[in-house]
Amino acid sequence: MLFDIDHIPFSRKGRFLTLSMMKVPGGDGARALYLRFVAGGDERPSLGRLCRVEFLDAMGKPAQATFELTPERLVARINAGSLTFVIGEGERLHVRGENAGVRFHLEGSRYDYVYRTPTGVDCLVAAVENVKFIPRAVSGTLDVSGAWQRDHSADVSFAFTGTGIFEGNVDFFRTVPPTAPLESFADALSDVTVEFEKWYGKVPRGAHGQDAAHRLASYLLWANGVPVGGQLTRPAIYMSKNHMINIWSWDNAFSALGVAAVDADLAFDQLAAIFDHQDGSGLLPDYINDRDVLFAFTKPPVHGWAVSLIAARHPDFLTAERKSYLRDAIGRQVDYWLTYARTDATSLPSYFHGNDSGWDNATFFAEGGPVISPDLPVFLILACETLATLLESDPARAAEWNAKADALQALLFVRLWTGATFGARLAGAPDRILPGENLIQFMPLLLGTRLPAEMREKLVARLVAGGFITAWGPATESPKSSFYEDDGYWRGPIWAPTTLLLWDGLRRQGEIELAREIAEKFCSLASKSGMAENFDARSGRGLRDRAFAWTSAVYLLLAASLSDDNP
Repeated sequence: MLFDIDHIPFSRKGRFLTLSMMKVPGGDGARALYLRFVAGGDERPSLGRLCRVEFLDAMGKPAQATFELTPERLVARINAGSLTFVIGEGERLHVRGENAGVRFHLEGSRYDYVYRTPTGVDCLVAAVENVKFIPRAVSGTLDVSGAWQRDHSADVSFAFTGTGIFEGNVDFFRTVPPTAPLESFADALSDVTVEFEKWYGKVPRGAHGQDAAHRLASYLLWANGVPVGGQLTRPAIYMSKNHMINIWSWDNAFSALGVAAVDADLAFDQLAAIFDHQDGSGLLPDYINDRDVLFAFTKPPVHGWAVSLIAARHPDFLTAERKSYLRDAIGRQVDYWLTYARTDATSLPSYFHGNDSGWDNATFFAEGGPVISPDLPVFLILACETLATLLESDPARAAEWNAKADALQALLFVRLWTGATFGARLAGAPDRILPGENLIQFMPLLLGTRLPAEMREKLVARLVAGGFITAWGPATESPKSSFYEDDGYWRGPIWAPTTLLLWDGLRRQGEIELAREIAEKFCSLASKSGMAENFDARSGRGLRDRAFAWTSAVYLLLAASLSDDNP
């Protein structure tokens, strides 16, 4: 079952409000459903945890629940009773119960408290989470508890119960209560159902027999969306509302690719949400959330490649305004790498840390850095080509970017081609190829006709013979490598972004059958194991966070390529 609340959070586009399963703090590994507000980023141990959800039977006693998750609602069944949760307008949770009840236990920080507002309603404050919430009973009973203890309230909770059917709702806010009219549970359910189905109706058709995976991927790209506010200058798609509650500056490009066919404005927003915070040097932050912009790391410059793919599939995407914005932003990005990440114009740029490469702990960073790897000049060459296209009305400037691409290509072939493959080298010891058999060596396939036939043939043969393409898709480190680990993060598991990059590279080299094989394997993998952060390359088991946006985006793109309706 792919729609499983144990792995997939319940949320809605443009909301921080989320219900998901988490480990109980201080417990023995036990998990419970938590009410969360996923603002503030993933460096906080709480990850937005507000309240532990406790289910009550018809007699008001604690009881176990089973769950049914769909994009528009979460249903908890308790014996003969049930509770249904719906996310309505703004950050508002609606609850409808029948022969059951629910209590929300505030499990927060030192200064959490509850007070009575001037209008006579109870307001709970999760102080460190910086969130306030007001519960209301529409029908049935609302019970709010919390004993004052010098400077905070202890044992704060609220419960909805009733004889037969009851309804309630909870508003979440930062400053003053929202003034939006209270909608009914039925209206909230109807509105969110229509919203999701409208979204889903625009998603390109997928692979035959994979309806559940197709719907899950569509849901996650929709439900992982968060609103404008704080450092978020645009509506953003977080990687997940489980643990990875940020937008990173290369995952944003894959999310943009995934939603371009559904919502062109949202696709552009994914790119601009990061570029809006670009440093004057051209450096992009590692990630942003509503609170933070982190420059300790950055990410690989895949954005020129992504924009070219979007424009090829959706010619209307590049309006004059978007073209101007992206031309300037991507131009500054390339200049950063060519100015600050290399010694001079006769050398290749390098990554200072594995996190900068996006491959975090990959084997080519086993000895530290800076590392000169073949993917970085490839991404910069593709960005230069995109910039030249964006400057078609200015041939002189377009020629300058094409010249930079040619210069990088020459350096790539001279410095990193070994005669058999493209290797990675330490910037401080450039005469030695770093050990490992990782997928990074095949990124020059993206160069298309720029890559000489001899290199292409050797790379494709090495890819096939090297054991990289397992039954489930391309492993980031070959299972034949001594560095390989089943759950080694970037040392073996299958990742969506590298799968898409390899797929596109093979297509550009005319290796259509091999590209299709990889697409089929990855789609089968996602259909089996969901939209996980990464996957065990040998068993196909989903690893780490199981509700990932870029996995969903890549699945939808590859599934569409396999569909008879989307050749």
